[in-house]
Amino acid sequence: MTNDDQTELEKLRAEIEEQAATAAGLRDIIRDLRKRDDKMRNLVAEHIAKALASRTHDRWHAAYDLAKALDEANYNIDGAVDRSLAEEGWDPRSAWKDLASCGASCGTRDPWGLAADVTADIPEPVRHVLADRLAQMLLGPRDGALQVAARELTFALKAEGFDLSDAIKRHITDLTLGPDPADVPF
Repeated sequence: MTNDDQTELEKLRAEIEEQAATAAGLRDIIRDLRKRDDKMRNLVAEHIAKALASRTHDRWHAAYDLAKALDEANYNIDGAVDRSLAEEGWDPRSAWKDLASCGASCGTRDPWGLAADVTADIPEPVRHVLADRLAQMLLGPRDGALQVAARELTFALKAEGFDLSDAIKRHITDLTLGPDPADVPF
């Protein structure tokens, strides 16, 4: 091997190392861009879901038009919107229906407005019984019909301003760990 061949070989090695470093940097950039894209996709989907759930005419149509435009641009986020709607206790199929076609069954809740808290208006014994039964249902078989029904009922009550979340948590704790020994027994 001549000196010129040796020099050429070293140049090629240096070039290959530089390309490898560039490729590694590009992989990191692509990974970061994918993370940002996923976060942005989820934020947009959540915003669209809230607008669809609001059933406010202008918000609903703006959200519907945005989702449609994103679909046409091959940026489909319908699945993420449906998941966000389901997490908030909404039926995704009814949220996508045109306001004029679903009538009074669509609901009037505004996700940006403050929900009226009616929990204090419900008698304590009723809250206690409901929270106890819902806790028992939630502790049932994973993804069983009772668990799904309890989750849907809890979200529906919360949407109407009747939040039993803390009471259900206390009942689940009592059912799984037993009552708190620091609590007064009477």
